[in-house]
Amino acid sequence: MDFRFVVPALASRAAALLSSVVHDRTSADVEVRIGDSTVHLDDETRGAVLELLIQLATGRAVAIGTVDELLTTSQAAEVLGVSDTYVRRLADSGDLPIEMRGTHRRFRLEDLLRQRDRFR
Repeated sequence: MDFRFVVPALASRAAALLSSVVHDRTSADVEVRIGDSTVHLDDETRGAVLELLIQLATGRAVAIGTVDELLTTSQAAEVLGVSDTYVRRLADSGDLPIEMRGTHRRFRLEDLLRQRDRFR
């Protein structure tokens, strides 16, 4: 995965202020304003922006990057929080869908997220 931005945790004062605003807004309308332009965020985008703000408000650093359509075994293991060997075992047993590219296994992010939800 290509992490283009790593945002350090906010200073405690800024984190406390942000936390007091964000935690009450998880189901409310969210608009982003840049200069004179205001954009209303749809549900999915609102969730992502609020999650980013919540993580920053709780003092965590955040990495933001792009995800390729098909992920390698190592990338899949990172998403699932397990070892490469375990990912190969899940794929070989049919518990995790794969697409073969030559002799290499490739994984779709949406399949990995479904599998990750089963772990929880």
